[in-house]
Amino acid sequence: MDKIPDIVMQCPKCLKRFPFEETYCEACSAMLEPLEMEPPGEEPAAAEEQKRAEAAPVNDEKIEDVRIEALRADIENKFVYALLLEIRQLRRRLSKKEAALSSLREREGGPDHVRIAASAGKVESEVGEIMQKITRLEMTLENLQQKLDGDVLKLSAEIATMERPGIGARFTEKGRYYRMVSSELATKRLLLSVLGEKRPVSALRIRDITRPEVLFPAAAAAAVIFALSLYVYFHNTSGAVSPAGRTVKQSDAQKDTRISRKEVSALLDDIRQANLAKDLTLWKSRYSAGYLAAKGREDDIEALWKKVDFRSLEYRIDSFEPGDVKARATITWYMQFRPLRGGSIRIVAQRLDADFAREDGRLKITAVTKRKP
Repeated sequence: MDKIPDIVMQCPKCLKRFPFEETYCEACSAMLEPLEMEPPGEEPAAAEEQKRAEAAPVNDEKIEDVRIEALRADIENKFVYALLLEIRQLRRRLSKKEAALSSLREREGGPDHVRIAASAGKVESEVGEIMQKITRLEMTLENLQQKLDGDVLKLSAEIATMERPGIGARFTEKGRYYRMVSSELATKRLLLSVLGEKRPVSALRIRDITRPEVLFPAAAAAAVIFALSLYVYFHNTSGAVSPAGRTVKQSDAQKDTRISRKEVSALLDDIRQANLAKDLTLWKSRYSAGYLAAKGREDDIEALWKKVDFRSLEYRIDSFEPGDVKARATITWYMQFRPLRGGSIRIVAQRLDADFAREDGRLKITAVTKRKP
């Protein structure tokens, strides 16, 4: 008598299994599909099929299959890049809306209270919609990350069973197959590293432009540009002839040493990253020794990190006064954070005056003053 099959429901996206009476995945909201479980002690049919596939010789069909999978990996690459750009754009829009909302809240209670309250309600609704969009996109990326984890494990296991081709065998069918599987695995690992914030989003575009069909023409153009740059460089640094016939060279003292707005932006980017990641070493590296020596500076920031998690942290340089030795800027920070002990997400805007100076060859913050509302 045949055994009654054991059937469960499985999510086609995250592969999580559910009892037979369930219909939708609680995490992905996808419709579940029935999955027949193999009886204990018997090897699953999928494993037997995989063994047969591994034992089968490499042919045009296998190469065509891996080529299609590689195309899917490229599509995933572009899809992730587009989603990450959209999330970045939404966060910028969210910062602007939050700043506008904060400004309206500060003006409530005046003669135009009704109009301001209505405007604040509209902006608050827009902030909620943007946050919902960001949440949906982040959930989509989380689901894709789970799928990529499974793909990487599968491809890694397949690579482990294959013999690495030598130089002469790279252009055989087995060599082509090995290279294509390796390329697909590298693409998926790159996607995981970007989603895990171990590499920047730009790494996805760099991989596209380093393909052979793009790289070779670009390399030729780069070689021509490099040669022209060398010619211009040596021509200019050879010196200009003065009226007396002597060569005049630019001294180091004549170079521009002024603190630039770009340097300040790079410093603020590090402060932002340090607060989001709660990285005390990075945070301390962007403040001067005199600032850190002030009583309680490190204790204050660590105490803050123990109380809240920053969800979003953006800044705007309102004014900038460059200088050779010191510089000053007025900066508005837009913060979105959630208390660790519970509570709703809070949105705060804070305006600061900051002084900057170079210390040990690096730009650092020497003083910070909070502006009154």
